[in-house]
Amino acid sequence: MPTPRLHRRGFTLVELMVSIIVLSIVAGGLVEMLRSQGRFMEQQEAWRSSRGVARSSLNRLYSDLRDIEVGGGVEAAASGGQDITLRVPYAFGIMCSSSGSSTTLSLIPVDSAMFAGPGFSGFAWRDAATGVYQYVTTGVTLSAGTASTCTTAGVTTLPSISGSPAGTFVTVAGTVSPVPPIGTVFFLYRRVRYEFKASTILPGRTGLWRTLVTTGATEELATPFASTARVNFYVVSSSTPQAAVPTLSTIRGLQLVLDGESEKAPRGSGAPKQTQLSTSLFFINRND
Repeated sequence: MPTPRLHRRGFTLVELMVSIIVLSIVAGGLVEMLRSQGRFMEQQEAWRSSRGVARSSLNRLYSDLRDIEVGGGVEAAASGGQDITLRVPYAFGIMCSSSGSSTTLSLIPVDSAMFAGPGFSGFAWRDAATGVYQYVTTGVTLSAGTASTCTTAGVTTLPSISGSPAGTFVTVAGTVSPVPPIGTVFFLYRRVRYEFKASTILPGRTGLWRTLVTTGATEELATPFASTARVNFYVVSSSTPQAAVPTLSTIRGLQLVLDGESEKAPRGSGAPKQTQLSTSLFFINRND
């Protein structure tokens, strides 16, 4: 009896070609999906990077600007709003005694690291009759004071509370005229310059720089920023910020335009991503 022949049917050339085409289409779709996902992630990372630049600079600016006094807080401002010099208070206290050229103060508790930092530039005292702070900018020095000077005048420093550093006594040299009464409010300040200028971290881009004018110590706080980053000015009795630099004594607040950029342009985009961040703050002791 003859043995039956087994027939095994294989793939035809047409079937193979159709299978290859289908697999190519599916693989192409997967590759494009992965590429699209990669581009999306790059776009998201670029947005995060630009937001991080804007927000980190805002935190540092706020730490300096929160106590700026309205009458003389802005010392200089350049046209374009990308260069501004401020008198930044860092310690407050009251007067115990003054000879007109040497004044002893009892300071309220202040952060020890901030107080010990460099850059003391002068002091200011509040005229009780006008409410205006008088700035002393020349011939100024700062040294330790003695508690007895204040206790004799009936003024004592505040004690340490919940672990915070206690107040301290200091003596400032500089002309105070007329001599104000005991108990007059004083503050110590540093001259701080903020500039949007060429970055050294990312050459060819713009960074935000902070300089202690008295010492010359400078640091690049954040980078990169768009060319539109700047400071605008609020003036007396106006709720609209202006770009033009006004008479400094009329400035009542600042609008911070912190337009951050991503370091790189993501794929599919011809330019770095930008985050537009704008916030406003107004100085203390306003009289309008």
